[in-house]
Amino acid sequence: MCGRFSLTTPLEELVKQYLIDEFVEEWQPRYNIAPSQSVLSLISHKGKRRAGEITWGLVPNWANRSKWKPLINARSETLLDKPSFKSLVHSKRMVIFADGFYEWKKDETGKTPIRFQLKGEEPFVFAGLWDRNGEATTSTILTTEANPLVSHVHERMPVMLTNREDIEKWLNTEEYSYEEASSVLKPLPDERMKGYQVSTIVNSPKNDLSECIIPISSEV
Repeated sequence: MCGRFSLTTPLEELVKQYLIDEFVEEWQPRYNIAPSQSVLSLISHKGKRRAGEITWGLVPNWANRSKWKPLINARSETLLDKPSFKSLVHSKRMVIFADGFYEWKKDETGKTPIRFQLKGEEPFVFAGLWDRNGEATTSTILTTEANPLVSHVHERMPVMLTNREDIEKWLNTEEYSYEEASSVLKPLPDERMKGYQVSTIVNSPKNDLSECIIPISSEV
């Protein structure tokens, strides 16, 4: 799954790298983004890429918001089987910006937080879906089977998109059907990633500090 991540890349770099046409005026570095918080996302509409903030935790348009538990993740293998997602895959695909994500390794002493990144530490995006319920616009991050690196810590990992072709295929719902776009929903090869232990201060979403991403041990 994916329950916490970071985005510390300067906004100017994101605009250039992802060919964004419309974007927010500012974005402060985030070291410990948690469910229910705003995340920086990107959609494609009528040929233009629009970036903006959206709440993490999907509430379908038909759900009772007061009783519904927001869905922070969605299994990519079963999207068409789930009422919450099956209509969204055709017209409400989006991506969420990140430069690392956290998982917790369980052992006899408890849970150890691990941060995963690309080896070059550059930004990437998560494949996601969005929906609108009343005035609330919300999102979920898609997950897939973990690659060998992440599987030492957790059996699932987020769908990470890193090349322009895959990102365009997922974003552009007008030109690419879900059947075509679904080919990008796979684990990123482990040789392109690295992971390392970080401080347990990341365990609390109240701690959104640069110390959250500082390595305290060698790579996993």
